[in-house]
Amino acid sequence: MAIRFIAGALALVSWLSLLLQWTLMYGRTSYSLGHTLARFFGYFTILSNTLVAISFSLWFAFPVPHLSNPAEGTVFTAICVYIIIVAIIYHLLLRKLATLQGLDQLVNAMLHTWLPVLYVICWQLLLPAGKLGFHLIGYFLIFPVLYLIYVLLLGLKTGHYPYPFVNVLEMGYPTVLRNAVFIALAFVLFSCLLIWWKL
Repeated sequence: MAIRFIAGALALVSWLSLLLQWTLMYGRTSYSLGHTLARFFGYFTILSNTLVAISFSLWFAFPVPHLSNPAEGTVFTAICVYIIIVAIIYHLLLRKLATLQGLDQLVNAMLHTWLPVLYVICWQLLLPAGKLGFHLIGYFLIFPVLYLIYVLLLGLKTGHYPYPFVNVLEMGYPTVLRNAVFIALAFVLFSCLLIWWKL
């Protein structure tokens, strides 16, 4: 019962944070619903936190004290890598680009700080050692690569690039691709760290 309560609370907080972010964004846009949705899900933060919310929701639906299935552990770890990268890139590269107040500040802290921290804690508590291997790193990179393709296509069609380091209009493709390589290396590094931690 306690596990289900914790999982339900985390799922609720995750979904409410995403809903609040969407409400704030949609309330300020003049674009169509479809266009705004495309821009909303153009943020790796939103996609990763959506995976976090789904993960907590599944944990609520199937409450367990630990993840015994290797496939579950693999997916949980991949999401953990993604949300760690979200937090690190935000705090190192993006935090000073805008001054936020009120609800914007609250939801920003939830999506970039508190939910990542909570997810890492849950990952540590739920996943026993011996369920991971370094051969999984290639699978972990599939989602970020697909995201890069999506965000470049989105920018090509709409002129909107969600992050400055992928802005082709300002930096050009060579610089953006170089940035992507560095970020990919960060994904590999943290994948290695998490897998090593659970060996």
